[in-house]
Amino acid sequence: MTIPKKSESKDQPLVHAGDAAGDLLARWGFDPNNVAILPDRHPQYRECARHGRYPISMVDDRDVIRYMSPVCPVCAAEQASRRLMESAAIPKRYIDCGFDNYVIEVPGQQTALDVCRDYADHFEEHARKGYCLILCGNPGTGKNHLASAIAHVVLAKGHSVLQVTAYDIIARIRQTWQRGIGNSTELEVIRGFAEVGLLIIDEVGKTFGSDGERVHLFEVIDHRYRDLKPTLILSNESIGGVEKYLGPAAFDRLCQNGGLLLFDWQSHRRGREYKSDTAACLRGEL
Repeated sequence: MTIPKKSESKDQPLVHAGDAAGDLLARWGFDPNNVAILPDRHPQYRECARHGRYPISMVDDRDVIRYMSPVCPVCAAEQASRRLMESAAIPKRYIDCGFDNYVIEVPGQQTALDVCRDYADHFEEHARKGYCLILCGNPGTGKNHLASAIAHVVLAKGHSVLQVTAYDIIARIRQTWQRGIGNSTELEVIRGFAEVGLLIIDEVGKTFGSDGERVHLFEVIDHRYRDLKPTLILSNESIGGVEKYLGPAAFDRLCQNGGLLLFDWQSHRRGREYKSDTAACLRGEL
């Protein structure tokens, strides 16, 4: 067998990568005039009407063309965030609510924004302590907006989030009592609510407030309390009204290493003529 001689590469002229690729493509039957397939014509870009130019190809350190998804990465991230918000059962009205589009008109709103942003930004630290947050007060004052803003950040950090109403929890637990509806036991439903990274309970105070309802909500809150899982409470009740509705035991658990924000300004749904400067905020150990 004859061993071919080594080529003397030092005597060969340097060939530009684009020219070499063109010759190779021509030998393979490709049209070398199609500039889109030549390495020296990359990276290539597309234009997003909202976010500007983004790359759809690149050339790696071995002169290999790598194609990327021809979708604006910012738009894709926004769509992924929206899907996460939908999986968290965040109401459609609040899916696009974030910290940056929260309107501040009275001092209390700035305080509420600062507290909620800090809660979201340092969620890992708060979660280790089981730190809960209660947002209560007048309707239409931005509680759901800020809760959704918190959910956006927490989801982006890789934690699970679920928003439900107090009625949802009660109805889901009681559904297990009926034969032929679902296969979950009462304890399994309670544990399901207890295992979520951040549970947002909305409309606290909007059911009958019976002893049985308080027991159901206490079981969920207590399971989360024992597992150091943070819970976010939204209510149109006063501080005393939230405690009365949930019961002293559940309210006490939420307050340990927890925070409370009182939203006492005018509802934005009724116009903006009225301005309040009496907003109160209590943070820290209550």
